[in-house]
Amino acid sequence: MKRNLIITADDYGMCQSVNDAIDACLEAGSLQATCVMVNMPACEAARNLRRRFPQCSIGIHWTLTQGRPVLPASQVGSLVRTSGEFHTLEEFRKRWMLGRIEKREIHSELQAQRNRLANIAGPPVFWNTHQDAHLLPGLFQYCVRIGHELGIPAMRCHRRLTVPFLTTSSRYHMSHPLFWIKGQIISRWSRKAEKKRVRMPDARLYMPGYKPVSVAALENIVERLPWSSIRRAIEFIVHPATSVDPALFGRIAESRVREYEVLRDSNLLDRLRRSGITTVGFDAV
Repeated sequence: MKRNLIITADDYGMCQSVNDAIDACLEAGSLQATCVMVNMPACEAARNLRRRFPQCSIGIHWTLTQGRPVLPASQVGSLVRTSGEFHTLEEFRKRWMLGRIEKREIHSELQAQRNRLANIAGPPVFWNTHQDAHLLPGLFQYCVRIGHELGIPAMRCHRRLTVPFLTTSSRYHMSHPLFWIKGQIISRWSRKAEKKRVRMPDARLYMPGYKPVSVAALENIVERLPWSSIRRAIEFIVHPATSVDPALFGRIAESRVREYEVLRDSNLLDRLRRSGITTVGFDAV
Protein backbone atom coordinates (compact mmCIF):
# COMPACT_ATOMS: atom_id res chain seq x y z
CA MET A 1 0.00 0.00 0.00
CA LYS A 2 1.47 3.32 -1.11
CA ARG A 3 1.47 6.26 1.26
CA ASN A 4 2.88 8.89 -1.09
CA LEU A 5 2.25 12.52 -0.15
CA ILE A 6 3.13 15.39 -2.48
CA ILE A 7 3.44 18.61 -0.48
CA THR A 8 3.37 21.42 -3.04
CA ALA A 9 4.14 25.05 -2.25
CA ASP A 10 2.34 27.47 -4.53
CA ASP A 11 3.33 31.03 -5.47
CA TYR A 12 7.12 30.84 -5.85
CA GLY A 13 8.17 34.17 -7.33
CA MET A 14 5.36 36.21 -5.77
CA CYS A 15 7.73 38.05 -3.40
CA GLN A 16 10.90 37.55 -1.35
CA SER A 17 9.13 36.34 1.80
CA VAL A 18 7.42 33.55 -0.16
CA ASN A 19 10.65 32.54 -1.89
CA ASP A 20 12.57 32.50 1.39
CA ALA A 21 9.91 30.35 3.05
CA ILE A 22 9.75 27.83 0.21
CA ASP A 23 13.55 27.61 0.08
CA ALA A 24 13.66 26.85 3.82
CA CYS A 25 10.93 24.22 3.53
CA LEU A 26 12.74 22.55 0.63
CA GLU A 27 15.88 22.50 2.76
CA ALA A 28 13.94 20.73 5.54
CA GLY A 29 13.05 17.95 3.12
CA SER A 30 9.30 17.45 3.55
CA LEU A 31 8.48 19.81 0.67
CA GLN A 32 9.35 18.37 -2.74
CA ALA A 33 7.30 20.41 -5.22
CA THR A 34 6.73 24.07 -5.96
CA CYS A 35 5.18 26.06 -8.79
CA VAL A 36 6.33 29.42 -10.08
CA MET A 37 4.44 32.63 -10.86
CA VAL A 38 6.59 33.92 -13.68
CA ASN A 39 4.69 37.19 -14.01
CA MET A 40 5.59 38.32 -10.49
CA PRO A 41 8.60 40.39 -9.35
CA ALA A 42 10.64 37.69 -7.57
CA CYS A 43 10.39 34.93 -10.21
CA GLU A 44 14.06 35.19 -11.28
CA ALA A 45 15.06 33.46 -8.03
CA ALA A 46 13.69 30.24 -9.56
CA ARG A 47 16.77 30.16 -11.78
CA ASN A 48 18.72 28.27 -9.10
CA LEU A 49 15.95 25.99 -7.84
CA ARG A 50 16.87 22.86 -9.80
CA ARG A 51 20.56 23.18 -8.94
CA ARG A 52 19.92 23.74 -5.24
CA PHE A 53 17.06 21.25 -4.87
CA PRO A 54 17.39 18.53 -7.53
CA GLN A 55 14.66 16.47 -5.83
CA CYS A 56 12.12 19.27 -6.31
CA SER A 57 9.39 19.06 -8.96
CA ILE A 58 9.05 22.51 -10.51
CA GLY A 59 5.75 23.48 -12.09
CA ILE A 60 4.14 26.50 -13.68
CA HIS A 61 1.60 28.39 -11.55
CA TRP A 62 -0.31 29.90 -14.45
CA THR A 63 -1.56 33.31 -13.41
CA LEU A 64 -4.50 35.19 -14.92
CA THR A 65 -5.86 37.00 -11.87
CA GLN A 66 -2.96 38.82 -10.15
CA GLY A 67 -0.21 41.12 -11.30
CA ARG A 68 0.53 41.92 -14.94
CA PRO A 69 0.71 39.59 -17.92
CA VAL A 70 3.99 38.41 -19.41
CA LEU A 71 2.81 39.57 -22.83
CA PRO A 72 2.20 43.26 -23.58
CA ALA A 73 -1.23 44.29 -22.33
CA SER A 74 -2.19 45.29 -25.86
CA GLN A 75 -1.96 41.63 -26.92
CA VAL A 76 -4.25 40.34 -24.14
CA GLY A 77 -6.80 43.13 -23.88
CA SER A 78 -9.68 40.97 -22.66
CA LEU A 79 -7.57 39.72 -19.72
CA VAL A 80 -6.55 43.07 -18.28
CA ARG A 81 -7.99 46.26 -16.84
CA THR A 82 -7.14 49.70 -18.20
CA SER A 83 -4.21 49.77 -15.74
CA GLY A 84 -2.64 46.83 -17.59
CA GLU A 85 -3.12 44.52 -14.61
CA PHE A 86 -5.09 41.30 -14.69
CA HIS A 87 -8.72 41.39 -13.60
CA THR A 88 -9.40 40.10 -10.10
CA LEU A 89 -10.56 36.51 -9.76
CA GLU A 90 -14.19 37.60 -9.36
CA GLU A 91 -13.99 39.84 -12.42
CA PHE A 92 -12.27 37.14 -14.45
CA ARG A 93 -14.91 34.56 -13.60
CA LYS A 94 -17.74 36.91 -14.47
CA ARG A 95 -16.14 37.93 -17.77
CA TRP A 96 -15.51 34.28 -18.71
CA MET A 97 -19.12 33.29 -18.06
CA LEU A 98 -20.33 36.28 -20.08
CA GLY A 99 -18.09 35.40 -23.00
CA ARG A 100 -15.91 38.50 -22.62
CA ILE A 101 -12.60 36.64 -22.44
CA GLU A 102 -10.78 35.85 -25.68
CA LYS A 103 -9.64 32.23 -25.55
CA ARG A 104 -6.77 32.85 -27.98
CA GLU A 105 -5.43 35.48 -25.56
CA ILE A 106 -5.48 32.95 -22.72
CA HIS A 107 -3.59 30.50 -24.93
CA SER A 108 -0.98 33.11 -25.88
CA GLU A 109 -0.44 34.29 -22.30
CA LEU A 110 -0.20 30.79 -20.81
CA GLN A 111 2.25 29.79 -23.52
CA ALA A 112 4.34 32.90 -22.81
CA GLN A 113 4.37 32.09 -19.09
CA ARG A 114 5.41 28.49 -19.78
CA ASN A 115 8.22 29.70 -22.05
CA ARG A 116 9.47 32.19 -19.48
CA LEU A 117 9.69 29.45 -16.85
CA ALA A 118 11.53 27.20 -19.32
CA ASN A 119 14.07 30.01 -19.86
CA ILE A 120 14.48 30.62 -16.12
CA ALA A 121 14.35 27.17 -14.56
CA GLY A 122 13.75 24.62 -17.30
CA PRO A 123 10.47 23.16 -18.62
CA PRO A 124 7.70 22.69 -16.04
CA VAL A 125 6.80 19.14 -15.05
CA PHE A 126 3.27 20.07 -13.94
CA TRP A 127 0.80 22.93 -14.12
CA ASN A 128 -1.97 24.52 -12.09
CA THR A 129 -3.49 28.00 -11.88
CA HIS A 130 -3.28 30.74 -9.29
CA GLN A 131 -6.49 30.92 -7.25
CA ASP A 132 -7.76 27.89 -9.24
CA ALA A 133 -8.87 30.32 -11.95
CA HIS A 134 -9.32 27.50 -14.47
CA LEU A 135 -12.08 25.76 -12.50
CA LEU A 136 -14.82 27.05 -14.78
CA PRO A 137 -16.93 25.22 -17.39
CA GLY A 138 -15.03 25.14 -20.64
CA LEU A 139 -11.93 26.80 -19.25
CA PHE A 140 -10.82 23.69 -17.35
CA GLN A 141 -10.94 21.66 -20.54
CA TYR A 142 -9.23 24.41 -22.54
CA CYS A 143 -6.34 24.61 -20.06
CA VAL A 144 -5.96 20.82 -20.14
CA ARG A 145 -5.61 21.07 -23.90
CA ILE A 146 -3.04 23.87 -23.65
CA GLY A 147 -1.00 21.95 -21.09
CA HIS A 148 -0.99 18.92 -23.40
CA GLU A 149 -0.01 21.02 -26.44
CA LEU A 150 2.87 22.60 -24.51
CA GLY A 151 4.22 19.23 -23.43
CA ILE A 152 3.61 19.64 -19.69
CA PRO A 153 3.22 16.02 -18.55
CA ALA A 154 1.18 16.46 -15.35
CA MET A 155 -1.34 18.75 -13.70
CA ARG A 156 -2.87 19.23 -10.28
CA CYS A 157 -5.78 16.93 -9.58
CA HIS A 158 -8.93 18.61 -8.29
CA ARG A 159 -10.66 15.52 -7.00
CA ARG A 160 -11.29 16.47 -3.40
CA LEU A 161 -10.27 14.19 -0.57
CA THR A 162 -12.01 15.93 2.31
CA VAL A 163 -10.82 15.30 5.87
CA PRO A 164 -12.77 17.70 8.11
CA PHE A 165 -12.01 18.53 11.72
CA LEU A 166 -14.08 16.69 14.36
CA THR A 167 -16.47 15.04 11.90
CA THR A 168 -16.59 12.61 8.99
CA SER A 169 -16.42 13.54 5.33
CA SER A 170 -19.97 12.22 4.81
CA ARG A 171 -21.39 14.47 7.52
CA TYR A 172 -19.41 17.42 6.22
CA HIS A 173 -20.77 16.93 2.70
CA MET A 174 -24.32 16.65 4.02
CA SER A 175 -23.83 20.02 5.70
CA HIS A 176 -22.21 21.53 2.58
CA PRO A 177 -24.12 20.04 -0.38
CA LEU A 178 -23.00 22.66 -2.91
CA PHE A 179 -19.36 21.92 -2.05
CA TRP A 180 -20.05 18.22 -2.67
CA ILE A 181 -21.85 18.85 -5.97
CA LYS A 182 -19.04 21.07 -7.26
CA GLY A 183 -16.55 18.41 -6.22
CA GLN A 184 -18.41 15.76 -8.20
CA ILE A 185 -18.43 17.93 -11.32
CA ILE A 186 -14.70 18.64 -11.09
CA SER A 187 -13.97 14.96 -10.45
CA ARG A 188 -15.74 14.13 -13.70
CA TRP A 189 -13.64 16.74 -15.55
CA SER A 190 -10.48 15.23 -14.02
CA ARG A 191 -11.40 11.70 -15.10
CA LYS A 192 -11.86 12.90 -18.67
CA ALA A 193 -8.45 14.60 -18.55
CA GLU A 194 -6.87 11.35 -17.36
CA LYS A 195 -8.41 9.51 -20.29
CA LYS A 196 -6.40 11.87 -22.49
CA ARG A 197 -3.26 10.61 -20.71
CA VAL A 198 -2.81 13.66 -18.51
CA ARG A 199 -0.98 12.58 -15.36
CA MET A 200 -2.15 13.80 -11.97
CA PRO A 201 -2.21 12.73 -8.31
CA ASP A 202 -5.16 10.67 -7.09
CA ALA A 203 -6.66 13.56 -5.16
CA ARG A 204 -6.11 16.93 -3.55
CA LEU A 205 -6.35 17.08 0.24
CA TYR A 206 -8.91 19.44 1.81
CA MET A 207 -8.90 19.93 5.58
CA PRO A 208 -11.82 22.16 6.59
CA GLY A 209 -11.67 23.23 10.22
CA TYR A 210 -7.99 22.45 10.76
CA LYS A 211 -6.75 25.95 11.62
CA PRO A 212 -3.97 26.60 12.17
CA VAL A 213 -2.13 23.66 10.66
CA SER A 214 0.31 22.03 13.07
CA VAL A 215 2.64 19.05 12.94
CA ALA A 216 0.30 17.12 15.22
CA ALA A 217 -2.71 18.00 13.06
CA LEU A 218 -0.91 16.91 9.91
CA GLU A 219 0.00 13.58 11.53
CA ASN A 220 -3.63 13.10 12.53
CA ILE A 221 -4.86 13.90 9.05
CA VAL A 222 -2.58 11.49 7.22
CA GLU A 223 -3.67 8.69 9.54
CA ARG A 224 -7.29 9.33 8.55
CA LEU A 225 -6.66 9.11 4.80
CA PRO A 226 -7.97 6.08 2.84
CA TRP A 227 -4.52 4.95 1.74
CA SER A 228 -5.72 1.56 0.54
CA SER A 229 -7.49 3.30 -2.37
CA ILE A 230 -4.51 5.47 -3.37
CA ARG A 231 -2.70 4.30 -6.51
CA ARG A 232 -0.16 7.12 -6.95
CA ALA A 233 -0.15 9.99 -4.44
CA ILE A 234 -2.22 12.60 -2.64
CA GLU A 235 -1.33 16.27 -3.01
CA PHE A 236 -1.34 18.65 -0.05
CA ILE A 237 -1.10 22.30 -1.12
CA VAL A 238 0.57 24.96 1.03
CA HIS A 239 1.37 28.66 0.71
CA PRO A 240 4.24 29.41 3.10
CA ALA A 241 5.78 32.83 3.72
CA THR A 242 8.21 34.18 6.30
CA SER A 243 6.13 37.32 6.93
CA VAL A 244 2.68 38.68 6.17
CA ASP A 245 1.93 40.91 3.18
CA PRO A 246 -1.86 41.41 3.19
CA ALA A 247 -1.83 43.35 -0.07
CA LEU A 248 -0.41 40.32 -1.87
CA PHE A 249 -1.76 37.43 0.18
CA GLY A 250 -5.43 38.29 0.64
CA ARG A 251 -7.49 36.03 2.87
CA ILE A 252 -4.77 33.43 3.55
CA ALA A 253 -2.20 35.90 4.92
CA GLU A 254 -1.89 34.64 8.50
CA SER A 255 -1.92 30.93 7.63
CA ARG A 256 1.12 31.37 5.38
CA VAL A 257 3.46 32.09 8.28
CA ARG A 258 2.06 29.17 10.26
CA GLU A 259 2.60 26.80 7.33
CA TYR A 260 6.16 28.03 7.03
CA GLU A 261 6.81 27.31 10.71
CA VAL A 262 5.38 23.79 10.41
CA LEU A 263 7.09 22.80 7.16
CA ARG A 264 10.54 24.09 8.05
CA ASP A 265 10.51 21.90 11.19
CA SER A 266 13.38 19.47 10.65
CA ASN A 267 11.50 16.81 12.67
CA LEU A 268 8.44 16.79 10.41
CA LEU A 269 9.97 14.52 7.78
CA ASP A 270 10.99 11.91 10.35
CA ARG A 271 7.57 12.00 12.01
CA LEU A 272 5.83 11.48 8.67
CA ARG A 273 8.15 8.58 7.86
CA ARG A 274 7.31 6.93 11.19
CA SER A 275 3.69 7.07 10.06
CA GLY A 276 4.65 5.27 6.86
CA ILE A 277 4.39 8.40 4.72
CA THR A 278 6.81 9.01 1.86
CA THR A 279 7.02 12.62 0.72
CA VAL A 280 7.45 12.68 -3.05
CA GLY A 281 7.36 14.96 -6.09
CA PHE A 282 5.36 14.73 -9.28
CA ASP A 283 7.58 11.93 -10.57
CA ALA A 284 5.33 9.68 -8.43
CA VAL A 285 2.41 10.28 -10.82
